[in-house]
Amino acid sequence: MPVIGNTTTDAENRLLIVDAETMMCELMQFKLEDEGFKTVVMHDGHEALNLDVASFGLILVDLMGREFDGFKFTQSVKSNPGTYNVPVIIISSRTSEDDVVNGLDAGADDFVSKPFSMRELIARIRSVMRRKRMMSARRAFNVIRFRELVLDMGSGSLTIAGEPVSISRTEYLILAMFLRQKGHFFDRSQIKSEAWQDEEVSDRAVDTTISRLRKKLGEYGQQIVNRQGFGYGFLE
Repeated sequence: MPVIGNTTTDAENRLLIVDAETMMCELMQFKLEDEGFKTVVMHDGHEALNLDVASFGLILVDLMGREFDGFKFTQSVKSNPGTYNVPVIIISSRTSEDDVVNGLDAGADDFVSKPFSMRELIARIRSVMRRKRMMSARRAFNVIRFRELVLDMGSGSLTIAGEPVSISRTEYLILAMFLRQKGHFFDRSQIKSEAWQDEEVSDRAVDTTISRLRKKLGEYGQQIVNRQGFGYGFLE
């Protein structure tokens, strides 16, 4: 049995097929498993969403002429913070320009028209998975973590234990400065230059902003230390 290159993980090799056509599902399942993928087949979109969708490396979904169709299924997956990173490929015999555009607008990563060759489908699956790995690698490079505190440099967002924390741009710039060089102390002039740039602000504004940031960080606020004569720093 052919195996997929060792750049994929077991989780990435798990595929979810959501399609009402039983014969088509059996064919895809046989061919995909022969290529080393592990597949789960569902014939109803609502039931498929009851699965642990985030545990799959990719989803193949037909548009299905039902009230809860492939568009709505894709929107549900892509609008959920826990599953929006799971790639979705729409497979359908409905191939009008509107169908393709609506599928991509719903968040699908690709659209494959039926009938298709399994060689083409497998190539599309691997292509989408490569893109996902590349995006994940770039994003990981832009993420700073300290225990359960995660600062995403790409989106400018902060989460603690998975919960989003609302911080201002100035607070974000200060926290990023501290986290990039943990254990290093910065005086107020350095902090002003980083977080306010050309704006004229007082030393008190620096202290007030850092005090507010500490409160928002909860238990992690104590990691921000003010050492007299040295300035502020983030200690592990």
